Amino acid sequence: MRTKILLVLAALSLASPMARADQLIYITEPAGEKLFDEADEKSAYFKLATYLETEQILTFCGPATIAAVLNSLEIKRPSPPRLYPWGLFTQDLVFTPENQKIKSYAMVEEDGLVLEQINAFLINLGVKAEFHHADTIDVSKLRQLIKDTLADPNKRLIVNYTRQAIGQNGAGHVSPIGAYDAETDRALVLDVAKYKYPPVWMTLADLYKAINTIDSGSNKTRGIVVVTK
Repeated sequence: MRTKILLVLAALSLASPMARADQLIYITEPAGEKLFDEADEKSAYFKLATYLETEQILTFCGPATIAAVLNSLEIKRPSPPRLYPWGLFTQDLVFTPENQKIKSYAMVEEDGLVLEQINAFLINLGVKAEFHHADTIDVSKLRQLIKDTLADPNKRLIVNYTRQAIGQNGAGHVSPIGAYDAETDRALVLDVAKYKYPPVWMTLADLYKAINTIDSGSNKTRGIVVVTK
């Protein structure tokens, strides 16, 4: 089975060396399913997938990712009136008074969240968070952070990247990482724009290219956030 996967990947690479979108493998494809079956680290996937919601508007990839990550870590949750007495982080409820001071709901509707703001939102919501701009790490460091984070049940990893670098439609985006396969060196990005793309396996080389780009909202490179319960 593993040999078949590697042959498929090699064929994709040879067929279209410049078309990055052709090298993406979606989990809904047979090759994507096989990669998931054989993945080295995937325990985070099940909890994240349970709480992963579609971003409610085009600029809410950050709030949607934050809500999914917090719910998956099973920290104390707010109680939305319509769900009382049950608790759940929703995309709206990540906008606490403290977070509204960082960036208001209306401003996030306008142009989303940048890396530092995602990090600050998470800290205000009761977890530890550490961000890394792409120009402060390399592919090896990215690989180690992904492996270490996915191996710890109390941690999650968020990526802030641009779709343009991998041939998808759109621009800047935010989503969590759900799995990693060492032999093919691919990470599974759980896309919160579920109306556009299913979860996708990216090579770490491509993922790094996608985060090592300038975010016009901060004039800094994009990157990753490691979240700890």
